[in-house]
Amino acid sequence: MSDRLAEHPTHRKAPVVDAQAMTREMTNRLHLNEGQFLKLLPINRTKLIGLRSINREYKNDEATRNAKTAELEAQYEQECGRILTPSQLSQLQQRNNQPATEPNNSGSGLG
Repeated sequence: MSDRLAEHPTHRKAPVVDAQAMTREMTNRLHLNEGQFLKLLPINRTKLIGLRSINREYKNDEATRNAKTAELEAQYEQECGRILTPSQLSQLQQRNNQPATEPNNSGSGLG
């Protein structure tokens, strides 16, 4: 029990620091403005907390862990799509090795 309590402060602070670093890196790479930075910071924090939770809960079940991670990434990308410009989102997808062809195909119409 004391081990769990000892982990809590570190566990809670790590995603905050990691999310700040992640958002700063995104700011430099994607040229975010201040508003985008402030909106992405809690989204990045939520993503990192979710990833840690998934990795902890499904550490012995790779298939479920991969499915849950993919679901979290899709939600994250959707949230980012509300904040980033199309160009910034495309750059983010390229960085994550996710080609931007899927959203473009589903959203493009000739008429």
